Amino acid sequence: MATLEVAATDVRGETLSRSELDYGFKILAIATFCMTLALSSFDSIQANFFRDSLGMDGRLNGFLVAIREVPGFLLIFISAVMLRKGLARAAAISIFVAGVGFSLFAFTHSFQQAIIPILICSIGYHSWLQLQYALGLSLARSGEEGTTLGRLQGIGFAGTFLALVLVWVALQGTSSILHNGDQDQDRILRIFWIVAGAVAIIGAIAIRKFPESKRDRHLAMSAPKVTWRREYWLYYVLATLDGSRQQIYFAFAPFVLVEHFNVPARRLILVLMLAALMKWVLGERMGGLVDRFGEKWTLNVAYIAHLATFLGFALAPNVWVAYVCFLGYQFLTLFSIGTTTYIKKIARREDLTPSLAMGVSLAHVTAIFVPVIGATLWDSLGYRFPFFFGTIFVIGSLYFTQKIDISKQSIRDEERAPALS
Repeated sequence: MATLEVAATDVRGETLSRSELDYGFKILAIATFCMTLALSSFDSIQANFFRDSLGMDGRLNGFLVAIREVPGFLLIFISAVMLRKGLARAAAISIFVAGVGFSLFAFTHSFQQAIIPILICSIGYHSWLQLQYALGLSLARSGEEGTTLGRLQGIGFAGTFLALVLVWVALQGTSSILHNGDQDQDRILRIFWIVAGAVAIIGAIAIRKFPESKRDRHLAMSAPKVTWRREYWLYYVLATLDGSRQQIYFAFAPFVLVEHFNVPARRLILVLMLAALMKWVLGERMGGLVDRFGEKWTLNVAYIAHLATFLGFALAPNVWVAYVCFLGYQFLTLFSIGTTTYIKKIARREDLTPSLAMGVSLAHVTAIFVPVIGATLWDSLGYRFPFFFGTIFVIGSLYFTQKIDISKQSIRDEERAPALS
């Protein structure tokens, strides 16, 4: 792992040494690995668990996703409370809460009972999402923001790969040894909910040791509760559109494979393993493309490809085309750091963390009703129509990406524009 050659200065001029910065990256990598492993366990088993153990279909899953996104919408207020404790402590609390939520799924037996765990893990996960980026960017040298975040993504995807291997081996072993894997699948999946929660809590313990300069701690604790500035309007728009697109994919893409093409749990996990391996290997390289070619170019390429994958899901004539689209979308998530590095380059330092929180919240403004609309389309017109609906957000993202101009939109530290609220 390369040493991070950057010094973080505090309000009195003190600095973190190179060894402290390198140690900070390792600590963040451990927490990222643990949290991603836990979250990937959730992602890999939720579609089959919800369908086979809880009796849910695509429509009910759409409603559950809408409920899950409520904490994301409220993140600006949650973050305003937690950030007063500093980035590291806020991150530890977030991961711990997510771990508790994951574990509680082991004791659910219906759609109604799943609501409380989904809300708890959602609060933790969405809070961690923006804190992870803020911690990573605090270690990044100017011009290497994409590479640093890409490296962290790659480490996270290693956790994803391990989670998928463990789930697949457990299900395959049950099927081979006991010869009744489908009957015992429910018990195995419930065990993995407990494992996911425990791993997340390990990550929470680790991130508490993340070194923060006094300046970074001061900025986090004194940051405005809500940052809403006209200068960041383009980031807000892109975050909102990205969130809307992601809700369509997360709510319905796995269910297309599971419900429409009848893909069993073990095969779906193999596909996810391939996706995780691909992202593990390419994460840092794709982040380097953002640094080399800029956010505008990489986001343009990504959104054009997103359009192709959404249309592919809607029009897939067989499961193999659906597999390709599923893997394609997974690969394209590597470019999502482009909007994060964009706000880092244009925002004042003290605005960064609350702005990331605002971005996550805005990404969930439509998340409360987009999955419901998608579920209604699925139920009344068929599985294709949520993806046709999703192309609206992709086209909108492509349009607004053309307005990116970092040299003109960057706010210098001495320019103290008033916040809108």
